[in-house]
Amino acid sequence: QYMDYEKNLLDYWTTKAAFDTAREEGREEGREEGREEGREEGREEGRKEGRKEGKEEGIKEGEEKGRKEEKKEIAAALKEKGLSRKEILEITGLTTNEI
Repeated sequence: QYMDYEKNLLDYWTTKAAFDTAREEGREEGREEGREEGREEGREEGRKEGRKEGKEEGIKEGEEKGRKEEKKEIAAALKEKGLSRKEILEITGLTTNEI
């Protein structure tokens, strides 16, 4: 009977150890999956944000370039009307090199 008790006790501790190990492995696997999902979500969010910022920057640069071109066209028209270089610079805000 003592042998049965020891065998049952050994079975209990063996089973408990197996459950504890399985639980810890499951937790670790869950943590790793969570980290990977988090990294992927972060990358996707970063890509979206990067595209948005790039688009905004592109629009801004395009608008600035358009304004600069418009000023150059105005400068050419003012020059054609006979205004001095100094007057054209003051009116348009362009530099000497840009005219």
